[in-house]
Amino acid sequence: MSARSTMRFVDWTMRPETAPEAPTMMHELQCTTCLAASSATEDFETARDWAFGHVGRNPSHQGYRETVTRFWRMTLTD
Repeated sequence: MSARSTMRFVDWTMRPETAPEAPTMMHELQCTTCLAASSATEDFETARDWAFGHVGRNPSHQGYRETVTRFWRMTLTD
């Protein structure tokens, strides 16, 4: 017995998730010299303050990598 299926191509749109219950965007900064990292936080200023404190204690640690976690929603385009 063979199964039948119908396929169609549709267009999708991708946007940042805006639902009230959606997780908030998170920020984390990591020192590229020693790989120490801030905690992941919703507030970028908290991660930035960590980096300023880290470079203050370690003046040669001047490079940082930011990791951002952002949630997205796919919807069918009409």
